[in-house]
Amino acid sequence: MLQNRIKDIAIYIVLIIVFLAPRIPKIDSFVTLDEPSWLSQGANFYYAVAQREFENTVYEYQPAVTTMWIIAFGMLAYFPEYRALDQGYLNYEKGRLDPFMIEHGKDPLALLTYSRVIQVFVILFLFLVLYYLLQKLIPKISAAFIVTFATFDPFYVGISRLLTHEGLVSMFVLVSLISFAVYLARDRRIIFLLISGVAAGFAQLSKSSAIAMLAGMGILLLMQLFQERQHGWGKAILNSIKFFSIWLVFLIVTYFIFWPGMWVAPGKMLYEVYGNAFSYAFQGSRLTVTQELDVSRFSLSNLSGLWEMTSVLLYRTTPITWLGVLLGLAIPFTRDRELVGPYRLLFTLLLINALAFIFLIGIAQGRNSPHYILTSYLSLNLLAGLGWLHVINWSVSHFAEKKVKLQYAGLAVVLLLQAWNAISYFPYYFTYRNPILYSLGWYKDYPNFPYGEGLEIAAQYLAQLPNAADTTIFSYYSRGCFSYFHPGEAISFRPYYIDGEHAEDLLSNLRGSDYLVVYYANQSQAEKYWPFLNILATVKPFHEIWMNGYEYVRIYNVDSLPPEIFEALANL
Repeated sequence: MLQNRIKDIAIYIVLIIVFLAPRIPKIDSFVTLDEPSWLSQGANFYYAVAQREFENTVYEYQPAVTTMWIIAFGMLAYFPEYRALDQGYLNYEKGRLDPFMIEHGKDPLALLTYSRVIQVFVILFLFLVLYYLLQKLIPKISAAFIVTFATFDPFYVGISRLLTHEGLVSMFVLVSLISFAVYLARDRRIIFLLISGVAAGFAQLSKSSAIAMLAGMGILLLMQLFQERQHGWGKAILNSIKFFSIWLVFLIVTYFIFWPGMWVAPGKMLYEVYGNAFSYAFQGSRLTVTQELDVSRFSLSNLSGLWEMTSVLLYRTTPITWLGVLLGLAIPFTRDRELVGPYRLLFTLLLINALAFIFLIGIAQGRNSPHYILTSYLSLNLLAGLGWLHVINWSVSHFAEKKVKLQYAGLAVVLLLQAWNAISYFPYYFTYRNPILYSLGWYKDYPNFPYGEGLEIAAQYLAQLPNAADTTIFSYYSRGCFSYFHPGEAISFRPYYIDGEHAEDLLSNLRGSDYLVVYYANQSQAEKYWPFLNILATVKPFHEIWMNGYEYVRIYNVDSLPPEIFEALANL
């Protein structure tokens, strides 16, 4: 008994180490495009809660409440007095938070670091809960291998250490589904139904797209229905309705308790979230653009989006994951009587969940990013881990005397290969590219999904030049990605999510700057500026930033630019 307890503790310690090891080092080394905006919104959330103005805790369709709470705790740890400075709600689109914090002697990068670390530990807790639930279905070592394999996926490692909703959503969804599976297949204690419903509630509080998990719930209930049909279809259907109803009650209660806005204005909160979500998914823009939900404009015929999401997922996952998923296809045909039920259950659930998120995000009409389907990455990597486990166990079953040693050796090799794929891209894990597809010409000329990485290198380079604090930088995506790492003034060449900047403003900003920083990696979002950038390409940069064989950043000395550049900018 004591030996088993020690073994259990050892497994948890190892899982904690392997989860934190790739995520904590250099967690403050760069900033992504979205994070400064989330900091601003989180600061407003913190202020609203402190002022008891709960109706101001809504942000459109995300609803991002879990992320907001994390930033609020980051504020409480680093800048608690923010709630009492009477500054009101700072406009997140105009980046008012950063200068306000600097004025009060606080560093926005430090707040981001606090928030990132808090989120990493929240996801760590969920990771351990996921292992606990899996070992209720399959052996402990098997469960530990599967979750470890999944957590070393390069794209998942990269996104789950950033201040984004998707890392939370993916874990909440998987914890909810696996806990519901445990309740149906292994242990009918209400605690597992409670865990499932609460996790589902937090998933919805993180992002409305978590609703895709209903596909997995439906599969679980359908499988349970067929298993209980021998007791009569009527009773089986009533049981399924009862289980789902209790689960839904736990979800709703969680949604209500942990979102202060629901306490005072539930109608407003739900309209802002789901009204914007439907508008974004079916009409391509938020309600601030479309003004209303117009059913006649609804469209789901976005097959190109489905292929885009699928192709990027293939490009961002490792060959080890590919092979593991293919090996997992043999799981439904396993002859192991003890594990045939749990293996088939997990195979079906993980596959359906992965496809559901790809389908939901793929058909959406609005702007989609690869990390929106992070739940699919996690589900497929769990499935791949299960596939490798199944094949390795079958392979060593013929070696009775050395079975255990060979099994551990095989699992260790697979984990090391998967971990190396991630570590080789440190600290920008999410920039991983599948070597097979890259060799076939996929994304040869520019990186897929550049997220602001590399701009901090440009900022650090310019910060080393003489009188850096007195220079003005005209930088593409300057807010956070660049400004957090440079002591001088940084002006955005293309302010994120802000429309209406006129050519004369751009021209004035360029003439008033010392250096121009172009984020060359993000060519897909620079179409408006191509006349300007094409002429700029004829000028030799002052400095270039290259990463992974791609040109990411070009830096120009404004005083060295020819007159044609200013003329092109004036004609935009």
